[in-house]
Amino acid sequence: MMIEDRPYPHEIREVWWAAIGRSDLTSDEKNHIMDIVIYAQPPLSIATLTKASAVYEADIDACDNEKLIDKLKKSSAISHASPKHIGTNFPIFYALTHPKQLNQQSNALATQSRLFMSDFFKEVELTHLISRGNFYHHVLAARDIIKLVINANYPEKPQDTPFANYVLMAVKSDALYAQRTLQVKDKMDVFTMLVDGELSPGEKTRDYHGGGRSSEPKRLTKHDPWHDKHLSRLAKSPPPPRRLMREAPDMSNTTLDADPEAHAMGVRSAPDKKRKDLEEATEHITLQRTTPSSLTPRDDRMLTRRFTLAAPTTTLIANTDISRLTPEHVHAVLRLPLEALTHTFAALLLSTGIPARRLMQLVVSEHLQAVISDRRDERPHWCPDPGVLCYRLLDGPSVRHSNPASSWVQLRLPAAFATVLNEHATSQPAQRPFSGARGRLNQLLRRHFRKHPGILPTANRLSATSWLYRRPHAVDDVAATTLSGQFGLALSAPAAYRQLPRGEIQQLLNDTLEDVGVTERAAAARCDAGSACLPNQGSQMGSAVAQPPDAFVAIFEEIRDAMRTPKSEISRWYHGMPFPLHALVTLYQLVAAQELLAWQLSTGARPIGDSSENRMGDKMQWVHDKNSARGIESRVIPLLKETRDSLRSLHRWTILLTHLASQEGIVIHDQRTAVRDTPAWLHPSKQAQQLVLRDMTWSDVSSLALPGLPDWPINVARHSLASRLRQRVSDAEVDALLGHARHGRMLSSPRAEASIGEQPRLRRALQAWLRECGYRPLNWRCMPWHY
Repeated sequence: MMIEDRPYPHEIREVWWAAIGRSDLTSDEKNHIMDIVIYAQPPLSIATLTKASAVYEADIDACDNEKLIDKLKKSSAISHASPKHIGTNFPIFYALTHPKQLNQQSNALATQSRLFMSDFFKEVELTHLISRGNFYHHVLAARDIIKLVINANYPEKPQDTPFANYVLMAVKSDALYAQRTLQVKDKMDVFTMLVDGELSPGEKTRDYHGGGRSSEPKRLTKHDPWHDKHLSRLAKSPPPPRRLMREAPDMSNTTLDADPEAHAMGVRSAPDKKRKDLEEATEHITLQRTTPSSLTPRDDRMLTRRFTLAAPTTTLIANTDISRLTPEHVHAVLRLPLEALTHTFAALLLSTGIPARRLMQLVVSEHLQAVISDRRDERPHWCPDPGVLCYRLLDGPSVRHSNPASSWVQLRLPAAFATVLNEHATSQPAQRPFSGARGRLNQLLRRHFRKHPGILPTANRLSATSWLYRRPHAVDDVAATTLSGQFGLALSAPAAYRQLPRGEIQQLLNDTLEDVGVTERAAAARCDAGSACLPNQGSQMGSAVAQPPDAFVAIFEEIRDAMRTPKSEISRWYHGMPFPLHALVTLYQLVAAQELLAWQLSTGARPIGDSSENRMGDKMQWVHDKNSARGIESRVIPLLKETRDSLRSLHRWTILLTHLASQEGIVIHDQRTAVRDTPAWLHPSKQAQQLVLRDMTWSDVSSLALPGLPDWPINVARHSLASRLRQRVSDAEVDALLGHARHGRMLSSPRAEASIGEQPRLRRALQAWLRECGYRPLNWRCMPWHY
C-alpha cells in the first residue's frame, strides 16, 4: 500500500494494520503493536517501531516489547531501515522520539507534553478545509511552544491545571518575555486557537468577505478586560456638568501662531496629541496646515526657518540644558504630596537617570540568577527576596559567557522604596509596579506647576536632571553614567575598558539620594568597595576582561624562572662546543615576551598586530595601533624610562647575538620591517641551523606556556590599565592614553592647549602600576654575550 507524503494519523494506522495482518502475531499482540502506533505514529519500519516502543514503555506501559518486534522482523511487509525525511513527513513521531525535541526522559514536563501531543493530534476531521501542510505546521507550532516552556525551566505545573493552559500561562508570563519574537508570537496564536477549539488540527484559516474568498488568515478579535470595564463604568456615570465659556481660550502660545503671515497661510503649531498625557506640549512642536494649499515645499522650508529663528534658542546644547531643572524645581517636585509608588518612580528617575520609558517596564522577578542569564532582556527587574533592583547595561562592556553578571547593574534600594515595591508585588502580582506612572506623574506636575514661572517639570526632565546630582559624587563619567543603564556613543568605548566595583556604584546611589533629599537613604544596604554586594555575583562589574596587578606578578615570575635554565646553558658554552641553538631561541623569546608585556601594560595600546607601528623617543612615543575598516588611529603618549632603557638594551643585545651566531655558522634571516621599536621575535626556521628574526606580535606571547595568559583575551593589558588608572588620574589623561576621542582631545588634538608630555601624575601612576604588576628590568650586564 502506497502512502503519501505527510500522511494523516489514520493513514499511518491503516498501513501498519495491513502490514501486521500478514504476520503470525496473535490478536492481542497485534492490538498491542497498534497501541504503540496510535501513540507515536511511527513510519512503517522496524527501526522506528523500536524507538516508538521505547517512548511508549516510558509513558504508558512499562512492558517488554522486544519479542514482538523480533517476530515482526520476519515479516517481509515491514522494512528494517528508517525512511528518509522523518521530521518532515512524520512530525508527531519526530517530536515524541527525538532527544532534542520532547524525548527528554529526565524531565517530568516532557512526559506530560508527549501525552498531550499524542492525544491532541491522533485524529483529523477529513473535510475540504483540511490540508496536510496545515497539519504539519500546526504540529510544529505546538511542539515549539511546548519545547520553549520546557527549556525555560518554568515552575512546575499545578496538579489541577490543564497542560495546555499551563503552557499558555508560561509563554505569556514575564519570565519568557524576551523570547517572544514575532515567529514565536505567530506560533503562540496558532496554539491558542487549537487549544480553544477555534481551529482543528490541519484546518485552513479562511475569512470570507462579500461572497469572495480572502487569502488573509482570520484574525481573532482581542479584548482588553480593563478597557471593557472602563467603558461600562463610563456608560453608567453621568456626564460632567457643562460650563459657559464667555471667552475663547488663548491658543497663540507660540511664535508661529502669532505670525500674521503664517495665520493667513493656514499654518499653525499643533502639540503632539498622542503624548499629551506624558510630556509637556511645548516639548514637541509640529508644524501643520489646517487646510491644503498650493504652496511649494520651498515655501514650507522658508516658513520653518523663520519660525526657528524666532525661537528662544537655536543650538542643540542650549536645548539640552534647557531640559534640565533647577534645584528649586527638583526640591519642589519631591515635596509634593505624591502617592508612594509615584514618589518612588520620581526619586528613581532623579537618582539613577534611567529613561522614564524604560523604568516603566520594571517587572517583579523571583529568581535573580535567571534574570541576569538573559542577555536580550532590556527591562529593569525588582527581586523582592534579596531586595535588589537590577537592569542590564545596553551598551559599553562586552558580555562574556563566563561572567554574564558583569553587564548588570545591581542596587539595593532604601527600605521605604523596597517596602512600596514589595507591597505592590503582593497586592497586584500580575501588574507591573510603574505601569502608567509617567502619565500620572506628568499630569500631577502639570496641574501643580502650570501657573509657576520657569520650565515645567516632567518625568523626562527629572531623568535628564539626574546627571547634575550623580556626577559630583562619581569617580568619573563612566561611573556616573552606569546608573542610567546606557552610555551612548561618546562613552561606550571608554566604558568597555573600565571595571567598576559594585560597592562604588552602590555608594554613588546612596550619595545621590542624600543629595536630592531622600531621607530614607540611611536604610539602604552599604557595600564596601572590595566586597560583593550580592552573594555569588562578584564584587566587580563592567569589563569582564580586566585583571588585578597580582595576576601579572605570577607571569613575570614565571618568565624570570624560565630564563635560568637556557641562561645557564649559554653561559657555559665556549668556542668549539656545539652551539646552544635551542637555548638561545628559548632565552630570546622569554626576554622579548617580558619586555613586550611590560610595554603593553605601560601604554594601554591595542595588542600589537601585523599592521601596528610605533616609534620611541626619549620621553614620548608614537603609537599607530588601529588600522581597520572602522578607522585609522595614531597618537603620541608618554614613554617610561624603565621600558625605554630595557628596549634599547634588548636591541643592542639582538645585534650582538646575530653577529656571534653568524660567526658560528648560524644563518639568521632578518625579516624585520623597521616600522616598530618594540621587541623582535626569534624562532627556528624549517631548515636546520637557521633562524628567523621578525617583528613580534601579541600572538607570539600567547604561544608561550605561561600560566593563565593563553586563556585571557588579547586586550587584557589594555582593559587592566584602564580600570587601574580611572581612580588615579583624570578622564582626559586616560582617554588620551587609550586613544578615545572624548576628553582626550583636550590633550592630544592638534589644537590642544596642553603641552605634549607634561603629565607627571600620569607617569607616576604608570610607574607604580608597572611595579605592582611585578615587572623588574633585567640586569643586562649579567646577560650572556652582553659586552
